[in-house]
Amino acid sequence: MNNKMNNILIICDSFPPAFNPRMGFLCKYLRSFGWNPIIITEYLPQKIYGQLTENQDIRYVNFYHSKNKIIKRIKYIFVFVADFLFNLKNIIIGKKAIQIIENQDISLILSSSSFRPYSALTASKLSRRYRIPFVMDLRDIIEQFPSGDQISKKTPNILLNKILTKIIVKKFIRQRNKILKKADFITTVSQWHADILSKYNKNVKLIYNGFDPDLFFPQITKNQHFIIAYTGRIESQAIKDPSLFFEAIANLLAKNKIDAEIFKIKFYLINEESKKIVAELVANYGIADFVEIFDTVQNYQIPQILNESSILLLLANKSTGENTPKGIMGTKVFEYLAVEKPILCVRNDESCLEETINCANAGIACSTSAQVENFILEKYAEWQTYGYTHQIVNKEYIAQFSRKKQAAQFAALFSKLTKRN
Repeated sequence: MNNKMNNILIICDSFPPAFNPRMGFLCKYLRSFGWNPIIITEYLPQKIYGQLTENQDIRYVNFYHSKNKIIKRIKYIFVFVADFLFNLKNIIIGKKAIQIIENQDISLILSSSSFRPYSALTASKLSRRYRIPFVMDLRDIIEQFPSGDQISKKTPNILLNKILTKIIVKKFIRQRNKILKKADFITTVSQWHADILSKYNKNVKLIYNGFDPDLFFPQITKNQHFIIAYTGRIESQAIKDPSLFFEAIANLLAKNKIDAEIFKIKFYLINEESKKIVAELVANYGIADFVEIFDTVQNYQIPQILNESSILLLLANKSTGENTPKGIMGTKVFEYLAVEKPILCVRNDESCLEETINCANAGIACSTSAQVENFILEKYAEWQTYGYTHQIVNKEYIAQFSRKKQAAQFAALFSKLTKRN
């Protein structure tokens, strides 16, 4: 551990206890490598990663605070419009960041963002103003989503939605690309992202998402039920399509291959939109007796759910061709890898997820319902023999995705930039 602790200012569009486990786990381990994080972030109401706020210096900005739902909605529309026209969030968060910079010795500024660039815009401006090195971390980019899928969900529900989405997408990309050119270094989550971003700045480093080794590790747990589990969200069927999986379950049911008393499918879902997608598909395929839908749980509870399951369901969609999701490698796949349970990926992305699963020997990425059926029956037979399933994985390959090792990668980059400057 370094004798001198360097302060790093991290400006996020989200942070625990809500979302952004990438930054939450980074901050958990950064002090071990000589970096003290100070975080500024937009406040979001979710409470999924509560344990990652412990012993952290976090400054929240609540743009929509109100106990009245109508007032809160009015505030949301006002902030949405004002931010689009005048970069309101950048101005407000920037003022908080200036107070920190002028009262503490900040060695480096890190922004963490998805498709909304305001946190990176703030970091870039402060970097130039105070001559502090700036690293821009991108968890998502607009181009990875088919037809601006994520942006359209954030726009007001009006007749001009498609036109408005195109305008927002164009502005976000233009603004982001300007910031990319000014950053000292870019970090991102998949090779596809790195290839796209390197067009604007050659200093790009791939640091994957990963798993926390303190939480996610294999435990042999016998269970009286054969459980297929999914945790997280389903943004849309264009991004994560469960239909192939449900088709296979319906086929197995028709063939009398599965028993509703033993065979369980459990979805732990973050939001109502995800629940609606699953509920409608389950009804369409006539498999409601096999499927249970739960609210999401705290992150520290997920390892038990995974270890008690027989198959871990990973939802994706084909990423080859036009108008398909690209390069999406979220935290979930790495947490699945860490517990050494069979992974069933549907639909096969035919890209980075398939490659990762194959390299780890962690399961299968399926393109047909027949593949899904065969994989489920294979693991079902294993469970009937032993009372549990266990995947013989490539441990050495999986070890690289430890959040602690990734924090070391970030810290090495930060130290290189601060020495250079």
